[in-house]
Amino acid sequence: MRSTRRKSTAALALHDALYAAALAAVWVLVPATPALAYVDPSVMTYTIQALAAVAVALSAVLGVAFRRTRKALARMLHIDEDAGRVAEPAVSRIDPSGKPAADSAVREALASAGAAARGAGGKRPENGYSPSWPRRLVSGLLVGALFSLTLMISAPYELIAGNSASLIFSLSQTWQVFVLPAVAVAVAIASVLVLLRGRASNVALMLAFGFVLASYVQAIFLNGNLPSADGSVVDWTQYARTAVWTTLVWAAILLAPLELSRINRSVAQSVVSFVAAALIVIQGVGVASLFSSDSAITTKEASEYMMTERGLFTVSPKKNIIVFVLDMYDTSMDLMPAVKENPALLDEMTGFTWYQNSSAVVTPTRNAIPTMLVGQQRANSAVPDYTEGHQYLTDLASAGYDVGLYSDILPTDNPYYRDNAFNIVPTDGRPTDAALDEEGTLRVLYKCTLFRDLPWPFKPFFWFYTDDINQAMVEASEQPTGEADPNRGSEVPYTTNDIGYASDLESIGLAAVDEGETGAFRFIHLNGAHYPYTMDENGQPGTDLSRAQQAAGSMNTVSEYLRQLKALGLYDDATIIITADHGYFASSDAFALTDFAANPIMLVKPPETHEQGSQPYAVSQEPVSNADVLPTALAGLDCDKSEYGVDMLTEDDPGRVRYFSLLSKDSEGVEHGLVEYEIAGDANDIKNWHPTGWIQDFSTGSWVQRGQ
Repeated sequence: MRSTRRKSTAALALHDALYAAALAAVWVLVPATPALAYVDPSVMTYTIQALAAVAVALSAVLGVAFRRTRKALARMLHIDEDAGRVAEPAVSRIDPSGKPAADSAVREALASAGAAARGAGGKRPENGYSPSWPRRLVSGLLVGALFSLTLMISAPYELIAGNSASLIFSLSQTWQVFVLPAVAVAVAIASVLVLLRGRASNVALMLAFGFVLASYVQAIFLNGNLPSADGSVVDWTQYARTAVWTTLVWAAILLAPLELSRINRSVAQSVVSFVAAALIVIQGVGVASLFSSDSAITTKEASEYMMTERGLFTVSPKKNIIVFVLDMYDTSMDLMPAVKENPALLDEMTGFTWYQNSSAVVTPTRNAIPTMLVGQQRANSAVPDYTEGHQYLTDLASAGYDVGLYSDILPTDNPYYRDNAFNIVPTDGRPTDAALDEEGTLRVLYKCTLFRDLPWPFKPFFWFYTDDINQAMVEASEQPTGEADPNRGSEVPYTTNDIGYASDLESIGLAAVDEGETGAFRFIHLNGAHYPYTMDENGQPGTDLSRAQQAAGSMNTVSEYLRQLKALGLYDDATIIITADHGYFASSDAFALTDFAANPIMLVKPPETHEQGSQPYAVSQEPVSNADVLPTALAGLDCDKSEYGVDMLTEDDPGRVRYFSLLSKDSEGVEHGLVEYEIAGDANDIKNWHPTGWIQDFSTGSWVQRGQ
């Protein structure tokens, strides 16, 4: 007998050991071999949340399987695991005489009470279950915490991390802004759910949980490819079918907990509490991953420098080299029609030459702007990240120019920019914190959250442009009261805000400040003709504006800058170039050939006499490229320019061939890669654009011949 008992006990012990070994095997063998590849942080968080959900579910399944197989094994071996346990005797009610109360009397009393409580149909009423306040507190805290974590912490954090390359402020600089509002809302929701009782408490709990669950499912499964946040006009009608079926799913998820509670309120509230706790754990793991040392955002957050507005409205009393880059401003689509409509548009551009046969090197902007500053000519034989090439800025700084770079697309942690630009300064935690507009940050990120998490019919009301986030995050600088301060804006990050720039230029004005030994170099990137169209021809904000109005307003802003430069007596000696990073851009199918010519504007004024600088602009059909901007701007520099590119002012090659790598980006914002074209002849004529066969596939990062 004892031998049999020992064998049975050994069998149970072996079962437990095998279960532990199985768990250990899963933990050791399941993790995959690491893959060295970039993964978008927001996608990574969703992946981590999904894996965490699987882990929670598998843990529950394995736990249930372990308990059930153990019980089955015990029954087979005739083992009573409760044997020998001391249990308290059953408690029964007694009457004053000391005799047990008759069970029948008790049952009769309970039956009478139940009959009185039941309705004519003989069914138990829905409000028969009324949880105690401790249980309401637990449920309320869990649902309130889930609401805040999902909509006020996880979503903003993922949006900031996922767009870190485009945003001025990183997650490490903004995360604390969201904590107190999230805690306050969680406490408020919990308080309401605790104070409510009965049916009202149950309805509020179920709907609050259903709303969060539906939003969570929307963000992970129902959004598909959202429209690109690049400012382009979105045709929402093409998403109509998606909007219908996803909204039905969203509504079903919203109401499902409430319907479940109609069947069994106690079970429903228990399920809600359990699922809320599980989702808190799952999303908590995802949020924690954003701060991990291996996160893709750590490179962005490790940057200890920021580009400020310092020197944005100052020039040198000696020499000046000024470059305006008006984003997406096209020669044939924008400037030619604008001048035809208003011949006086370029009246301030005296002494300029308008090069109408111009081309770009590459789109998108994140590559085009650096390309201009290093002078790359051909993409498929160049450095892939477009940040290496000629040391134009180094030569400028060495020649005694104070270099000011103003473009929120440039990587400030790149030594080429930060070591040469005087307005790129160490943050030291102080300037960045001082310039962060906390209220604006909350407002714009909550708007982005609603765009992401609400059903499709609501998305047009919360649609946003990436630059909207930067502009809302940056605290407006104070207006100076006396002479221009060269340090003004040293704590304010630069953002491409044309309306704000035009307003400041009008109210503050340019000032001559002697900081550079030789002179000043200013490279100013503005929104130009890029969508969305929010500025009119007078530089004022508005709605329902056209591309033509914004393009005119952008050029009028530059004209005001030139007027003020003339008033300071510094216009004639200045080198001024007005160009664009690339011309017009439109979405297309993956690697489809373009059917329109993109031509960045190009207007150039060299240092000249007052008489020359007073002449109306001239027109040239010389083939030029915006890779020629810095070689032309630095033509007068006393240094070795043998390795420089083309000087537009001395170029005389009508047969020059140029290369342009055009971004292939579809209507849903998915970037597929670059398609290279050879341009021979007039760049405004698409017939002169010939694909070279080279494409860069972003999925692999390499240049290949089409078809290989």
